[in-house]
Amino acid sequence: MISAWTRKSLLAGLATATALGMAACGGGATGSGDGGIADTITIAQVQDQTGAVAYAGVGAKEGAELAIEEINEQGFLGDGVTIELEEYDTAGEIERASSEMNKAMADQNVSAILGPTQSQQAATVAPLVERMKVPTVFTQAGAEGVVINDWTFRATPPMETYYEPVLDQLEAEGAKDIAILYNATFPTFALLGEDDIPAMTEERGMDIVQSLPVQMTTQDFASQAQQIADEDPDALIMLLIAPQSVTALGQLEDAGYDGAIRATSVQAAGNISEAGDDANGLIYPVPYSTAMDTESSVAFTEAFRKKFDKEPNPYNADGYDAMWWIARAIEASGDSSREGIREGLVQIAEEGYDGAMGEVTFEGNDARVEGVLVEWQNGKERLVE
Repeated sequence: MISAWTRKSLLAGLATATALGMAACGGGATGSGDGGIADTITIAQVQDQTGAVAYAGVGAKEGAELAIEEINEQGFLGDGVTIELEEYDTAGEIERASSEMNKAMADQNVSAILGPTQSQQAATVAPLVERMKVPTVFTQAGAEGVVINDWTFRATPPMETYYEPVLDQLEAEGAKDIAILYNATFPTFALLGEDDIPAMTEERGMDIVQSLPVQMTTQDFASQAQQIADEDPDALIMLLIAPQSVTALGQLEDAGYDGAIRATSVQAAGNISEAGDDANGLIYPVPYSTAMDTESSVAFTEAFRKKFDKEPNPYNADGYDAMWWIARAIEASGDSSREGIREGLVQIAEEGYDGAMGEVTFEGNDARVEGVLVEWQNGKERLVE
């Protein structure tokens, strides 16, 4: 493998052999970890742009594009230095995620990667990342087996790290009997539904009276909805992807269930809007919401609205914070090579930063935020005090 990245501007005007020769001598290219920031830095986004959960990859792309625009316009990495985003679509498929990651990592112009958002994809490619030694920042992908080596990082806090407030609020409301409806194919939801939430409820003296697993392909929840209505728990914790949630809420209403429903950040910022009035009163924890009032969150919200003329969501915040983390890493190390970015990512993780999600801290290479509880009501989120 060639260990130096040549600037795209040189490649455009020079023969490949000449460009590589200059890189080996340190003549303007910075792939070898010798220090220095290239004029053009290419970041690959290897995430779903199509498929059932494309909203996560598309959202991250929009957030990353806003961050890149700010970074380039500010001259954050130096006069004339620009970041470019190169897209690879994993299309909801594990095998394709591996294939696209290999393509991106083999491209010597790619300095870092925004990794797959789906945990199955991310866990599959994480070992490849270490082998190829390309710093990869994952967004979403909250399951275990993702941040596993020195080259893997995660900009989105795992959902279980900010889910405790959901149970705290239910406890404060006097809820005792809890039902769980969860997508067992989705690793993050399987972990929450089978391990984390049962542990949280036990700590609070609550009882899990129903635990109903479904699959990623499940589209009809009439049977589960009727079971829940018949049991009539104090609260239902619904761990489903966005399209499933819309259907399930309507069928729960039809079945006659009128108890409390708690969900996840997957339903955030309009993903649940197609459920109409059935979604009113739905409460869920998020790492970011337009309702957040911290200075850095407000700045992101306003900038996103201005650029895209729509409301931002947590996936937008993920991509934005991930790209700014990479930019801060390059600035901190003074080196846009793969090794330089890796070193910088570690340094910034030790310090933390204020981003779209507010104050971001880290456990190792893994992001943590306090998160907030929001309630969906008539097309808007409001903070739950």
